[in-house]
Amino acid sequence: TALVAALALPPAADACTVIAVGRDASASGAPLVGHSEDSGPSPNDVRLVRVPRKRWPKGSQRPIYNVQANYPRIVSTERAPDYAPVHDQEDFVPMAHIPQVEETYAYWDLDYGLQNEFGLSIGETTCTAMTIGWGVAPDKPYGYNRIGIEELSKIALERCSTARCAAQTMGDIAVELGFFSADSGDPSDPGYGGSSECLTLADSVGELWNWAVMTGKNNASAIWAAERVPPNHVTVVANAFPIRRLNLSDSENFLYSPNVTQLAEEMGWWDWKLAPEPGIFDFFYAYGYTPPADVQPSNLDSILKYYSGRRMWRAYSLLSPEEGAKLDPEKGNAAHTEDPYPGSLPAPKGSVTVAMVQNAYRDHYEGTPYDLTVGMAAGPYGNPNRVSVPPTVAVGQWERALSMFRTSWSFVCEAKPKGRAVAWFGYDAPHGTVYLPFYGAATGSAP
Repeated sequence: TALVAALALPPAADACTVIAVGRDASASGAPLVGHSEDSGPSPNDVRLVRVPRKRWPKGSQRPIYNVQANYPRIVSTERAPDYAPVHDQEDFVPMAHIPQVEETYAYWDLDYGLQNEFGLSIGETTCTAMTIGWGVAPDKPYGYNRIGIEELSKIALERCSTARCAAQTMGDIAVELGFFSADSGDPSDPGYGGSSECLTLADSVGELWNWAVMTGKNNASAIWAAERVPPNHVTVVANAFPIRRLNLSDSENFLYSPNVTQLAEEMGWWDWKLAPEPGIFDFFYAYGYTPPADVQPSNLDSILKYYSGRRMWRAYSLLSPEEGAKLDPEKGNAAHTEDPYPGSLPAPKGSVTVAMVQNAYRDHYEGTPYDLTVGMAAGPYGNPNRVSVPPTVAVGQWERALSMFRTSWSFVCEAKPKGRAVAWFGYDAPHGTVYLPFYGAATGSAP
């Protein structure tokens, strides 16, 4: 059976935010996808690396690495010049291999793949789940799985020009090799709050998809689902699965792994009596982590609900004010929330600019009842930064803003066609950064 229950505060408490905009809602007519790398206490490998287009001999194998968040994220002579070993470094030992394709595309790379030469663009956020899995490693006899979200995102950019291709390709490989999250902790202290992942995928054809993945039954394989976001919508993914209405009979707008509902039914996490309509599966309800009654800290359910939900409410309110005003900011966003927030909301045609998304990432709830720049905790200078308090010291929580002092970088990608795709990229906290353009079809590395 799958592992269930958590004993510790989830690693997702240090996780990222995705904001994305469909092509019809976008002022440029191209879909947008943004990401903030809210790294937590650990330093990141901050290199923005250009992985070149390559042709591969017949019979080549593509190595799968355990990508690291800190430096060096990868050491690989063949991946890219910037990943070649320096000083006393040696190439990483692969966790697995898969057959290589004849040609791989060029792309910008961070810990997760960013944007390729065709404009396929990716934003990431770590999510909660009811399952957990660990990667193969010499010091982890409990690790069976061989691919994480980092390499899945890179393979998608190497092999695909469309979001649909990326969703299916990543899903198939995750099922075959077994998915693990870097934030899963270990069996003695499992991190269900960070044991799954979501990617939002935008392409130059004009499509926008949300894609979610988690480890499958018995710490093996994978369960995944993908939903096409309507072109006139905005979507916000904040450490919780965005897929609520997975239509199992609509292959045009939904993709998913084989037997996607089976484990949830076996474990009692899902009953078809809960379906709002026949054939509609609530992926988040079934597979999003729900703390048990005796969990510690005792307010973990509240932490998860508002850590995710408040950011969703705020970003929707900023980018689609009319629809955002219909949301209750006190509701939160948990797996079993009644009448939950939608995975996306409509916005007026051509109403959302790149600058608006960038400014959303700079937000601290200014002018709302949750404003972090006012009150005693903000001090005399209106400081919005808050450091997490261990639950052993006090039971409670600060508001989790869209802009965080611990952000390593953020970006907003425009998936424009005909070689005009661009990633607006900025280091450090969004409220203090300047976003610079890096083109998906660039022929050289960053300066």
